[in-house]
Amino acid sequence: MLRGNLSSRPFYNERLVALALVLVGVIAGAITLYNGSQLLALSGQRRTLRAKIDHDQQEAARIRTEATRLQQSVDRSALNILASSTREANELIERRTFSWTVLFDLIEKTMPIDVRLVAVSPRVEKGEFKIDMIVVARRAANVDDFIEALQATGSFHEAIPIDQSTKEDGTLTATISTAYVAPGATRQPKAGAKPATKPGGAGRGQGQP
Repeated sequence: MLRGNLSSRPFYNERLVALALVLVGVIAGAITLYNGSQLLALSGQRRTLRAKIDHDQQEAARIRTEATRLQQSVDRSALNILASSTREANELIERRTFSWTVLFDLIEKTMPIDVRLVAVSPRVEKGEFKIDMIVVARRAANVDDFIEALQATGSFHEAIPIDQSTKEDGTLTATISTAYVAPGATRQPKAGAKPATKPGGAGRGQGQP
């Protein structure tokens, strides 16, 4: 009769089990370290995002405060005048009453040989085009000749030199301001101006039966 000794546990390998447990522990430790590093990285990203959000909120508050201050400091009357001038300029441009080509053609035809154009600046003032021209001339008489030639075209009115200065080389720099009406256009009468009447017209009318 055969008898076995079960206390010896011949099929149980303690070294293999211990190795497996060590391997499981190493894997578990690695996973724990990885999770910990990920947690730290996410925490750092969260702090960075929170700081950025706080900065953006502070910047938005600063911009709102600056916008409120600018709105309070805006000169409403000057803004209304600017808006009105812009509308007038747009209306005149839409009616095609201003052309750079025509303007420069008139200037070129009327400019004396001793006068040189330096700058041209158009603007709208009370519904009328104003032109400021900076010229350089040899003598003041040349500027006067240029002004007379401009007004002779019928497109420039009330041309006057508003600023004159003499350079070291003896030449004269002058700024000429003039009202401008494009050829073929009708100049609008100024506010409060009385319509022109022919001399003696009323007398002839009264003398007729």
